[in-house]
Amino acid sequence: MNKTIKGKVIFVTSLVLFVFVVFSIIVSYLFYANALNLGGGDTSEGHTQFFIIFTCAEIIVALIGVVLCGGLAESFIAKPLQEMNRVISDVVYRPENQKPDVTDYTEMNKHLKELEISTGDEIEELYHNLQKFQMDVNEYILSVKEKDWESEHDNMTMLSNRIKFDRRKEEVYPFVDSIYIACLDIINLSIVNTKLSTQAGDSIISKVARELRRISCDTIHTYRLNEDNFLVVMCGYQEEEAIAMLTRWNERVGRLNRVTDSFDCRVVWGGSYGEGDFSVDDIYKRADAEMYCQKMILKNEIKSIS
Repeated sequence: MNKTIKGKVIFVTSLVLFVFVVFSIIVSYLFYANALNLGGGDTSEGHTQFFIIFTCAEIIVALIGVVLCGGLAESFIAKPLQEMNRVISDVVYRPENQKPDVTDYTEMNKHLKELEISTGDEIEELYHNLQKFQMDVNEYILSVKEKDWESEHDNMTMLSNRIKFDRRKEEVYPFVDSIYIACLDIINLSIVNTKLSTQAGDSIISKVARELRRISCDTIHTYRLNEDNFLVVMCGYQEEEAIAMLTRWNERVGRLNRVTDSFDCRVVWGGSYGEGDFSVDDIYKRADAEMYCQKMILKNEIKSIS
């Protein structure tokens, strides 16, 4: 069980006052008895009465001291430390495909500044040092996060890139129970760039990426590997469940270009499943081969310009 600072202060104060009260009572009892003996008076009744009154007075003073020490510890030590701890422990989590924002860290510094701790002692000094420390740490964290994010994400679509996939391929995917990898390709994107414009092609890429971000979560990772090749990795799903989800997703995306165009631009995908003891590289290769087969089939079905 965790002990609070206030509890420790009360315990130590109570222990010190207990020793002081016991010592005072013993000393007063002995010296008062000697004083009565030297005076030649009747010591029995007066001695007992004085002992009871003095003991009660000492106990009352001790209790008042404990309460005062507890209150002072709460106001000047425990409460400022609790407030600082509350702000520092406020951890900001950023989703996978969301770029870190400097406002998250300046907001934390703002909350720390709003505490306005002015105890005039070591607690206030700690508070100011903590402010500077947090600013330095936040600046470092922000620079690291931005650097890592930019190196592992595609700037245009904000999807993870091949670097992130290769890292997860070694550190994450080999340890999941099951995995489904789907390779995606945009058919006739090159024709869009040639016949229409590169801006139209970029718009189609952005649309596909936007739809992929909608299904991204802790167990579904989405990537852009190059211009028109995307990747979806689903962890912990059964093969039928993964196929059904991707089929519904592809139907929702539908045709990507204008219906007035003389060609179709669509997403085609192929996947492969593995569970238990599997090789991520083998599953990825099978998924890529399946995507290529589906691409050839779909190209023969839709109207296309070579």
